Amino acid sequence: MHNTYPLDCSVPLKKPQLKTLWNTVSSELRTELGDSTFDLWFTDFKLAKIENGEVTLRAPGSMYSIWVEENFTESLIFTFSKYLSSCERICFEVSSGPKSKGADSRKTAKKAKKEKATRLKPSVLVEKISEEKLLERGRAAGLVEIFRFDNFVSGENSDLAWAAAQAVAESPGKTYQPLFFHSACGLGKTHLLHGIGWESLRRRPKSKIIFVTAEQFANDYIDAIQKNSLVSFRKKYRKADLLLIDDVQFLGRKEGLQQEFFHTFNSLADLRKQIVLASDCPASEINQLEDRLVSRFQWGLSAELHRPGLETRAAILRRKRDDWNMNVSDEIINAIVERVNGNVRVLEGALIRVAMVATMNDEPIDPRNVGEILSDICGNADTCQLSAAEIKQSVSEHYDLEVSVLDGKKRTARVAEARQVAMYLIRTLTDLSLVDIASSFGKDHGTVIYAVKRIKAKCESSASLKSTVELIKRRLVRGGSSVKSSRSKRENPAVDRFKDNLPCDKDTV
Repeated sequence: MHNTYPLDCSVPLKKPQLKTLWNTVSSELRTELGDSTFDLWFTDFKLAKIENGEVTLRAPGSMYSIWVEENFTESLIFTFSKYLSSCERICFEVSSGPKSKGADSRKTAKKAKKEKATRLKPSVLVEKISEEKLLERGRAAGLVEIFRFDNFVSGENSDLAWAAAQAVAESPGKTYQPLFFHSACGLGKTHLLHGIGWESLRRRPKSKIIFVTAEQFANDYIDAIQKNSLVSFRKKYRKADLLLIDDVQFLGRKEGLQQEFFHTFNSLADLRKQIVLASDCPASEINQLEDRLVSRFQWGLSAELHRPGLETRAAILRRKRDDWNMNVSDEIINAIVERVNGNVRVLEGALIRVAMVATMNDEPIDPRNVGEILSDICGNADTCQLSAAEIKQSVSEHYDLEVSVLDGKKRTARVAEARQVAMYLIRTLTDLSLVDIASSFGKDHGTVIYAVKRIKAKCESSASLKSTVELIKRRLVRGGSSVKSSRSKRENPAVDRFKDNLPCDKDTV
């Protein structure tokens, strides 16, 4: 059917016109938003009707309508305005499966409207609650008292995560769905999870909040299967207003558990309940995590927490000193942070040791002696500030290659393995982002993600490769890249040259 634009909105459009118009608008949206975004959010949408400048779209689920309404309304109005005489508003209705007619459809609409009003009501009303009652409810939800927003020290390493946590606590289910924190251990992910729980509970005391680790979730699921109580299990988690799950990397390689969590996630998201997750790596790097869960974990906001810089580390230790009533000067704290570059737990351990030594000796500590007191901590692998260049050099020397070969295009089996090991070690031993690591090798970030996942998987199945990776780690800690002198020479260089030129398998980088 041929249509002349702009279409007259004063008269109802026929179904063929609606279909043709939606195809045209969809084509423009795909070009504007990109294939991946359009396919993720708009593929199953339908243009239901147009009346007096009001465009109604039919969404496949409430989660889709909420997200599209909050993020793409302006784009929709702008695009529809090109083809309609008037486009003043975009409305949404949710598809309920098989088409219903007459009274049934009106009944469904009324029910949906009532449920929406019920869901939104608790977020508007704020109940006053005593600190004693708050602690009681928080502990029942699994929250730890010491992890609150008011004792979280934010810095350049955690600005995004901190701001997102506050936004979610203020308006759960309306901003980032889900909110996904990831970082190495001891950098504040768990603190933020609990902080969101406490602040949300303070604002909405009657809301149902659950904090669990993925391992606890798995144990509850297994118990429910053994006791034939899956209904109770699902009711517990799918009725939550705020679900906080730590260590979600534990879901990897567990198909049955992933399926259960997938349905729990969808149920909560459809009801506009808030989900907050934390992992020791990005969702895309969780080993053997189903693609459908990876995509859902990436729907909202992913916020990475990095190792804190010098000023932030000092601020953290000053806060801990005050909380613990320690007699430690700012000068001593500065000496600690200059020597210890690890996570917050390592910093706290260093502070406790220095304070203990001062108490035992009953005299102030000379800042020049801090390095000696913390000598074993400063030599810890987690606290060494290694660079990508140092790691590349160490890996190259272990595999008897030039660094330029790692950065080059050669893809023999030995070179590919060395390159993947280098990417894996840089990712796990430094704060560099995926993009920065990829750039240092002249690759794209997808290559780094693949390399990290492959080495993780191979270390689980190959004792030889796991030993190699651990050996390179130890050498980096002991003395950086000066490993040639301590590494025994291969007995047959000719055999090594032959191995270096073997064709690589199809999966190598």
